[in-house]
This record gives sequence, C-alpha cells and structure tokens, in this order.
Amino acid sequence: MASKTLPKDNTVKTAKPPRKTQAERSAATRKILLDAAIKCLFEHGYGTTTTILVAEMAGVSRGAMLHQFPSKADLMSFVVEAVFEDEVRQYGKLLKGIDDPRERLLAYPMAVWKLHSRPAGVAVMEIFQGSRSDHALARKLKQTQAKIDKFAVASLESEFPHGVSIPLLQLIVGVARGLAVSQLIAPTARSAKEPMELFQDLLRAGMEAHLLRADTKGKKK
Repeated sequence: MASKTLPKDNTVKTAKPPRKTQAERSAATRKILLDAAIKCLFEHGYGTTTTILVAEMAGVSRGAMLHQFPSKADLMSFVVEAVFEDEVRQYGKLLKGIDDPRERLLAYPMAVWKLHSRPAGVAVMEIFQGSRSDHALARKLKQTQAKIDKFAVASLESEFPHGVSIPLLQLIVGVARGLAVSQLIAPTARSAKEPMELFQDLLRAGMEAHLLRADTKGKKK
C-alpha cells in the first residue's frame, strides 16, 4: 500500500514584534493620558477635569494613572510642558521661510491664534486659569513657566538679533489668546480669522508709519 504524502505546510510564520521596554510602555501610557487630558480639558474645562475622568477617557486603570502622575498637579504640569514642546515645532512649521524680522513679526499673530485655538492650546489656558485657585498646581507651573520663559527669550534673541519689543509681543499674544477664548465661548460667531487678519493689517500700517518697529535697533532710551 502506497504511503500518503502529507501536504506541505505553506503557512508563513511571522516573527513576533520585539517586546517593548518599560520606558517605551511608560511613554506610550503617558501619551495616551496626555491626549485624554487635553480632550477632557477642552470639552469640560479645568474644574470638571479629574484624574479619574482622564483615566476613564484614556482607558487605563486608576493605578496606571497614579503610577505616571501621582496628582492632578503633576498631570497638568506635564500637559503644559508637552504642549509647549509641540508648539515650538508647530511655530517652526508655520513661520518656515519667513526670515525678514518685520515679516516674521507680522506672521506671529496668525500663528499664535492658530495654536491657541487648538484643543491643546485651550487646554493650557484652562490649566493656567485653574492654577489661580490650585496652589499645588501653581507651584508646579512656576517651575515649568521658568523653563518656558528661558527658552522663549533665547529663541527671540536668535530670531531678532537687534532685539524685539516685548510690549508689542505681549500685545500680539494677548489679542490672539483673547480671540481664541471668544471663539470658544461663542462658537456660533464668525471665525476669528478675519479679526486676526485685520490686526495684522494694523500692525503693518503702524510699521509703515514708523509708529511700530519689528526690533529695538536704534530705539531711543
């Protein structure tokens, strides 16, 4: 009796992906919690945002949350730092190719407004607003803000070698933040893009009339 030949197994065996390190798993969990915290802050505000709600939204256990962020202040401080790091990259993209100091300054309002209007930008504004009554968070943010300010000053010095008007920059950021907030509390209103474009036109007119400068070169003391 002839022996039967067994069919060949043509199944392709795929190699298992390498096991993630503890650091990689931790980073992945923090990213999930970051996204959930931003979503929660954007949709519900600082007062309603709790570590329990963020953990539920992220789909992680309470224990996993506490392992990464023992307190709400720790989580909120992390959100501010992470969003700032992303904003640095986004500013680079939005202002890419604009090397002239004057034109770069004129491009800032729209860039600031776009970033502050994002859920991440709104989340950070919610956090800073909440820190007014949260002393633990205020202490955490003081350290974070110091690092951000140091980086911002260094960046401005490299972008504007002759110096830049700090009050003018404060005005730009204030207008952009204000329009971002007004758009949030009045979502049925028209987009804030047109007011931002008008503000840019006013800045340009002020520079052309020599009432405003992109830098402080030659500024009278």
